[in-house]
Amino acid sequence: MNVKGKTKDNIKARMDTSLFCNCKNMELVFDGSQVAKPRASFLLKKNAQQLVYQWLKSLRFLDGHTSNISKLVNLEECRLYGRKSHDCHVFIQTLIPLAYRDLLPMHSRRLVISLEIYALVSCRKITLSGLK
Repeated sequence: MNVKGKTKDNIKARMDTSLFCNCKNMELVFDGSQVAKPRASFLLKKNAQQLVYQWLKSLRFLDGHTSNISKLVNLEECRLYGRKSHDCHVFIQTLIPLAYRDLLPMHSRRLVISLEIYALVSCRKITLSGLK
């Protein structure tokens, strides 16, 4: 969501992108003494962010599933405050793919869905009865 102070998309990360990845559209652009950082394709524009936060504000869940996320949404700042770890898991595993499905291009949607599947698989409980 590109939150100030929280994002890891900085100059050093973009320099690493040019070294280790084949993403020409993500590389830094040097123009004389200035360096420009192109907008990442997975970032939402301000109006799309507003849509996501308004959607989150309108969500209701069953008792015990997660805290009332609508109370955690600040529409003016486009931020979520006071989330617990379970709320983060619910947000990553179920809400992000739903929220972003119509707002991102297809290649970014695939990335978000693959990250969501990874989060689902990695957070599953492992029982020792199946191990030998």
